[in-house]
This record gives sequence, structure tokens and C-alpha cells, in this order.
Amino acid sequence: MLFRSARGGIFMCTAVTFTDKKSHHYLARTMDFSFELDTRVVSIPKNHVFDSLVSDGSFKSEYAFLAAGQEIEGYGYSFGDGFNEKGFAIASLYFEKYAKYSAAPIDGKTNLASTDLVAWALGNAESVDEFAQKISSINIVDVVNPVIMEKVPLHWIVTDGFGNDGVLEITESGVHFYRNQVGVMTNPPEFPWHMENLNHYNNLQPNDFGSKIYGDFTTFWDGPGSGTRGLPGDYTSISRFVRAAYVRQYSERENGLLSLSHILNAVDIPKGVKKKSDGLSDYTQYKAIIDLDDQCYYFMKYGDAAFMKAFLDSNSDEVKEFHH
Repeated sequence: MLFRSARGGIFMCTAVTFTDKKSHHYLARTMDFSFELDTRVVSIPKNHVFDSLVSDGSFKSEYAFLAAGQEIEGYGYSFGDGFNEKGFAIASLYFEKYAKYSAAPIDGKTNLASTDLVAWALGNAESVDEFAQKISSINIVDVVNPVIMEKVPLHWIVTDGFGNDGVLEITESGVHFYRNQVGVMTNPPEFPWHMENLNHYNNLQPNDFGSKIYGDFTTFWDGPGSGTRGLPGDYTSISRFVRAAYVRQYSERENGLLSLSHILNAVDIPKGVKKKSDGLSDYTQYKAIIDLDDQCYYFMKYGDAAFMKAFLDSNSDEVKEFHH
């Protein structure tokens, strides 16, 4: 998830899906902010009722799930990513200037704030296909989030234990669900633009380029890594998408957790290297890796040296927070 704070400034994230050689399916993400988040990993039991940020709205969770987010006083938890007992996972990312939601609730639909959608999806979808089918039953309403006192423009990446991936974007032109063929999502522009942009990076390859002959002159290779010349290294959404897509594609798949920890390192933002106009640093506040087959959530905050591990207990009837 990604917010604009009341103090101004845009916050970014990167998310990837992954399948390793053991056929374990994963969703991994960075959460990048410039102000401190009180993010917690929380287990939600079946039949839990959530109060929506939309006036007088509520929704029920049919499935148990494990997610990361913040507690909003008077409303309960608001989540940025997580997975449920059926092996479905979702993450929200910032979508400034492109997200366009309803101005008011619609009778006959489940009316949600953008920051409600993760909890609703985890509680009501078993798979990417079911999520795609149920999108028509909901209405995202443009309401102010009481934590940051602003409206939150988001889009969402989804995946499941069958290896299906998708992206949901709600824009001025309507509700759009895309099949995610590359298993990557960042921030604006719209997802189809990112996919089209990948066509400009067909030169990228893991192997070094060989020598070339120009007339009577033979060039020498450019040193190790020459196949990645032109791979974007900055922290813009466009560059992170290309970089994540490349690293995900060519990373070894023997150990999904190990590979994903390094993939996330490729888009991790250290404190101090990206600053806003007010002097605050955007940085990766936490990294998360979800193993859908082991029903396990790996969570690492900026100051941690290792991932915390939390397992989903689908038989529990209590809301439970996990701590380091």
C-alpha cells in the first residue's frame, strides 16, 4: 500500500509473485513510506465483521486470514497485504492521479473504501478467478482515511496457490481487471502502460555480450554484467517495474524465500537516498514474503536483520497480533 501523508509527498511500493521449483507460490512486496507506520502482522478469524470507512458500511470475513496493516481508532484494522486460508493473496499499492472511485455509495453493492478492499478480498475470495468474478459486487467509494486525513488512491495485485496472477485498477474509464503475465506491479502509470514499456528492454539478458566486428576492428566485451547494460537503476515506478520484472525472470528458483529476499533487495530503498521536497526520506519500511503453500508470512522491518515468521491458524477464533 502507498499513501500521501497529510504533510504531502508520495509513497511507493513494489510487489512480485513467484513460484519456486518446489511449486510453492509466493507474493512479496516492499512497503515504502517517509513517515513511521505502526504496521502489525495480524491474524483475523473466520466470521469477523469489519466496519467500513464508508458511512454505516460493514462486511464479514468468511475466511481466516493473516495480513499486515494498521489499527484505525473507531474502525479496526486496515490492511495493505495478506493471504487467507484458501491460498489467495493480495497487496495494495499507490496509484496517484489514475485511481478514480465513486463519489457516493451505491444501493445493492458492498460499498468499501479503497483501504477496505484488502480485508474484504481476503475474507471473501478463494482464488484470483473468484476475486475477478466478485469485483462487480463491490463499489469503491472516494472517502477520507482518518489516519492520514486524505483520500487514498490504490490499485491491487492478486495471486493464488494455482499460480494465477492479476491486477485490479479502477480509473476514470472504469473497472479494469488484468491478467498479470509478468508477476510484477509498482505504481503509476496504468498497468498496460508498464507492460508496453517492457518492449523497450528486449536487449536485457543475464549473459554477457560477445565481441563485435566493425570493419577491421574487433571490440572487446564490456566486462561482467554487460548483458544488463540499460537496466534502470533509479527508484521511479517505471524503473522499478522493469528492474523487478528482469530480476524476477532470471532469479534461480531453488529456494523461493531466498530468491525473493534478493529480488526485494533490488528495489529496496535505504534511508537518505530518496528525499522529498520537505527533506523527509522515502524508504522501505518493511519487506514481506508470503508463502501460500506453507501458509506463512515473513515480515522484516527496516531495522531488522532477519524476517519474523508468522503462521496462519485457520481454526483460531481470536484476533491475534504477532510481534518480534
